[in-house]
Amino acid sequence: MSNQTIEQITEPLPKEQQISQLHFARSHTTDDYITEADLLARINSSPFGETTKDWAQRSAQVESLGNVGWGLFSTPPIIQRAEGSLLYDTDDKEYIDLISGFSVSGFGNNYQPITEAICKQAQTLTHFFDFPHPKRIHLAERLAKLSGIDGKARVLFGTTGSDAIESAVKAARHYTGKPYVLVAKGDYHGATSGTIALTSRKGMNANYFPGSSDAYVGFFGFPHEYRAGLKNFGGFGLESIDELEHSLKGTFSPYADGNGNLVAAILVEPFQSSSGYYIPPRSYLKNLRRICDEHNILLILDEVQTGLGRTGKIWGFEHSEVRPDIIAVSKTLGGGLPLSAVIASAQIFEAWNPTAHINTQAGNAIACAAAHVVLDTLTAPGFLDDVNRRGDRFVSGLQKIAAKHPSLGYIDHTGIYIGLEFVLDPVLKTPAPDLVSEIRASALSDGLFLDHGGYYGNRIPLIPALNMPNEIIDRALFKLEKHIGLAEEKFGI
Repeated sequence: MSNQTIEQITEPLPKEQQISQLHFARSHTTDDYITEADLLARINSSPFGETTKDWAQRSAQVESLGNVGWGLFSTPPIIQRAEGSLLYDTDDKEYIDLISGFSVSGFGNNYQPITEAICKQAQTLTHFFDFPHPKRIHLAERLAKLSGIDGKARVLFGTTGSDAIESAVKAARHYTGKPYVLVAKGDYHGATSGTIALTSRKGMNANYFPGSSDAYVGFFGFPHEYRAGLKNFGGFGLESIDELEHSLKGTFSPYADGNGNLVAAILVEPFQSSSGYYIPPRSYLKNLRRICDEHNILLILDEVQTGLGRTGKIWGFEHSEVRPDIIAVSKTLGGGLPLSAVIASAQIFEAWNPTAHINTQAGNAIACAAAHVVLDTLTAPGFLDDVNRRGDRFVSGLQKIAAKHPSLGYIDHTGIYIGLEFVLDPVLKTPAPDLVSEIRASALSDGLFLDHGGYYGNRIPLIPALNMPNEIIDRALFKLEKHIGLAEEKFGI
């Protein structure tokens, strides 16, 4: 956590230091000064067909070179159509989708009930600015009821996870009259100028200069048992909670007795998703809830990826049996369309005046129609039981793979929320980022679409559709084991 005073934090940097930071930021991006020629070289050496290569070249010539696809892949596949958990590129090559649009496509692509709801809604009302309409009002009622927030809840709609987080923080500061927001190290809460200060996920902040305008942010350690206490490549255990409490009574408290503080909210992901699908001890959120209650701080939970079924429950926080003050949700909510919501205790959203928040596309009627199908599906009898059974099928297969392949050092899992950590040595737990890069690249050429992450770039999150058929799960596991084995052979493991 920062030990700077508010005055030190907000004091402008000398111009020469600003210039130095600009050079640092520009020289520490993922690909330094990447050019169109660099991308064309990648495309030419990619395993794709000629049509896909042609489309990739056209993209490289007209789209921003900061496009995320060029950071996640040497060359991203150009997907033209999809059926459920299967993607097809412009050469009609098939891929098993273990990313699901980073959990946006919670039920895979072209889920028929959602498609039908979209078509039907498009014939009556497409959009009505940031004004109420029946689909939006009913959706707010349903989200408030599902939220688990104590007492009455209110809902604010938006379009993306980032704007949901900005709105949640804005509301918390307005309601409490306090400036600071404390966040777990490694959390991802967005990549807009308004959320980047809250995001410490590897590699994100270097693309911003002179940095976020939000100075009132502090960080504490995120606990995860696999690396806790290690001398090399270590992480945090629950001692990070003790350090948080100590800082609350010092750095963020202007009073000697510690009874007052400048913290509006603690904002965390229940599990760290974008960083690599890390699951903390169940007592993590319980301790944060206790701290918030003791210090009169709001607890904001970022359920953008963990929410709406992925963990085998509606919300990730349910696994810890806590109740938040504010929830941010997006991704799966829109059924593939842009939609987000902030759900909060009623008094928080009653504390500001009308027009305090405006979002032109908030609560789009078509997206709300799709969201109703999402909630219908999630709350249907037995659906979440099926999600947990699919997760168990994945994990059973992964445990068999781990027994034969020492590079698979750890498996995080609950529901169908699964993170794999790869190591060069299972005893020393030495991270294996190059091995992960090899697995992903060879798997992509074989029609298996994977993401990567981790504090050391050595994790693979599995993000399948919540309704992925068993036959495709088994095919995905077969391909994954094949490419883990090939990578181990290449690296001599």
